[in-house]
Amino acid sequence: RLEGGARPAGPRHPPILSLAALALGHSRQLHPHPHYLRPSEPMTRLKLSAVLLLAASAAPPASETQPSAAAAGSEGLSPEALAEGDECPAAGSVDAAVGCALSALQRRARGALRDRQEPAKAWGQCGGTMSDGKQWDGPTGCVAGYSCVKKDSGYSQCRPLPAPLHGPNGDLATQGATDEGEDDEEDEEEDEEDEEDEEEDKEGDRREDSNGDIPGDGGGQDEDEDEDEDGDEDDEPEDSKAPKQVPLKPNPPTPEPPTMSGPMNPVIIKGNFLYDSVTGKRFFAKGVAYNPRNIRYDIRWGHSPNCTPGNPPTGQLGYADDVIADEHESLWRPALKAIANIGANTVRIYNVDPANNHAKFMAAAAQLGLYVIIPLTRKDWGYLPAFPAPDCYTRTIDGYGNVGVNLLTTGKLIVKEFSKYDNTLLFTVANEMTVNDRNGFAAFPCVKAYTRDIHRYQASCAENMRRVPLIYADMDIGEDRTMVGEYMSCAVESPDDAVDAYGINVYSWCDESYPDETGKDNFQYSPYLSIKKGFMNFEKPVLFTEFGCNVGAFETECPYKGGRTWPDVKVITGTLGEILSGAIAFEFSMEENQYGMALTPGFLSGQDELYLLDNYYALQKQFGRYNVSSAWDAPIAAAGAAMSDCLWRPEHVGALSVKHVAPRCPSQDKANDLQRRRGVDKVVKWDALPETPTAPLSDVNGQAECPAHKLSPSARKEGCCHMDCKH
Repeated sequence: RLEGGARPAGPRHPPILSLAALALGHSRQLHPHPHYLRPSEPMTRLKLSAVLLLAASAAPPASETQPSAAAAGSEGLSPEALAEGDECPAAGSVDAAVGCALSALQRRARGALRDRQEPAKAWGQCGGTMSDGKQWDGPTGCVAGYSCVKKDSGYSQCRPLPAPLHGPNGDLATQGATDEGEDDEEDEEEDEEDEEDEEEDKEGDRREDSNGDIPGDGGGQDEDEDEDEDGDEDDEPEDSKAPKQVPLKPNPPTPEPPTMSGPMNPVIIKGNFLYDSVTGKRFFAKGVAYNPRNIRYDIRWGHSPNCTPGNPPTGQLGYADDVIADEHESLWRPALKAIANIGANTVRIYNVDPANNHAKFMAAAAQLGLYVIIPLTRKDWGYLPAFPAPDCYTRTIDGYGNVGVNLLTTGKLIVKEFSKYDNTLLFTVANEMTVNDRNGFAAFPCVKAYTRDIHRYQASCAENMRRVPLIYADMDIGEDRTMVGEYMSCAVESPDDAVDAYGINVYSWCDESYPDETGKDNFQYSPYLSIKKGFMNFEKPVLFTEFGCNVGAFETECPYKGGRTWPDVKVITGTLGEILSGAIAFEFSMEENQYGMALTPGFLSGQDELYLLDNYYALQKQFGRYNVSSAWDAPIAAAGAAMSDCLWRPEHVGALSVKHVAPRCPSQDKANDLQRRRGVDKVVKWDALPETPTAPLSDVNGQAECPAHKLSPSARKEGCCHMDCKH
């Protein structure tokens, strides 16, 4: 019963501990190498073969564990598979020897049982670590047609197998690794080949062989002039050689984007819309997600005869790196110009380190008229784990500390820094808690507790700090999206634990149109219909915090010609214009997921500058063509009075098609049902929030709790419309 739970029906099996003791008593007879147990040291060393040989029989037969069809033909818990190579070091007692044996047995048995799991689904996790930082213990195999591809040290994903390629001998060979180990080896080989290539000929052309390596160009010779060591011409079939990079079509001239002549006006919330706090005009966030990794093309993403990996001038960035820090200015400055030129007014960021300086980035964004969405969680320190509540906000992890203390400290530091910038649009308290771990549905109370504590921190510094609204961004979870949105936006303990806006990361619009039976495009047949029905009465702003399907009609491969045309922008700003307050296109730079609109320098061979793709220009066209209605703009003459009035609402100037009402918290019965359907390990009470951790900023180099800044009376008054400034 290594995995816990009730014993399956069927024959009883001897306890493992008894088997271990039995093995110890008969190890001289059963051990294949009895010299490990000499009479002078009868229990100092123990080979696990004997223990495992007998203990393997303690595991239920395959018929009882009901293995998947994929695992039915495997060896499973065979003694040979369990015992091979496991040896306990010298032990001073029988207890120590038994303990060592049982630990090794448990590791092996868990691994064998894991191998019998159903394979991971398409695009599912198949390796890396779990949300609590522990090693992944789920399935490591993938369904047919997919292979496990390592994205980084913390995450591996089942991705489609590429089409077969011609191998060195002209035969078909499948491109792509089948496990994480092969991925690592190929990456190391590529890096070594790159270094050799640079040393041999920095100016030479770079080409890709059929195994994904990047050798030198043979000293500048043409391919048909290459010779073997014996002097003979290379007789390798021509079609087995990877072609050189096909030159990219030059981007059209890019004009300098317009710049702001003065400071940007803070954006505030009125009803379910966002507004410019000075002009009274409705603000709709047309945004682009920015999270570059500065990587190069990898043929394992899908072989293309026209693409050869390049050599980025700066090193690859990790998922925990702060990409908007001043030190990365050479990377983000041209990207910001391109984002502004696309017609965007917002950029969404995914990771910041409050120890770094971001003044240059925020100033450059403001000069280009760009607002910024800033995260309050980080990837490496100050994260919100998907543990069932209250552990997600109270647990102490060895070597890391208390998750709540570290998270709240991080959040307060980020809020303290970025609240001073008028172009900080929103703070994201968390993003997609459920994307990699079903227990995210049991961690939602921790998101609300964190929201409560950040709101109270903002209130405690109301004299010195602008109240920037908080948003939670969730993956589109289908029929449950509205219920989760209502829970995040309702008041459980007080209004402090309710987010100010709700975000959905949506990737369901995957076709040019959705025609009805007559062949005419009809919104009633589109995937956004259910979103409209679910949020049409929502009282708070709703944003598509990510959007942009890249499959179906929009699928493309390197060099990424065509692709997404963004037809849903018309629907987002029109049909959904009374419901949504913004949409953030995912994402700017091309990464492994191949959602990008631009290639960062060195992504492809010979591509030394930022290169804008077809789907960038398609989004530029759509952003320029479609805008939300101005029917709810405040009258110019009364804009100041309207924006300073806590009770002013959009319906005061323009009728809304439906009445927007405050969200009600779902009942605990509904919360329990959702958690059970989603398969959480532990069903928790959504109406019980974890307590506030003690996290004073004086613990961080003795700094003050609030910034040394005096807020204007109007800004303070507007903030206090939404919070208890006396708290």
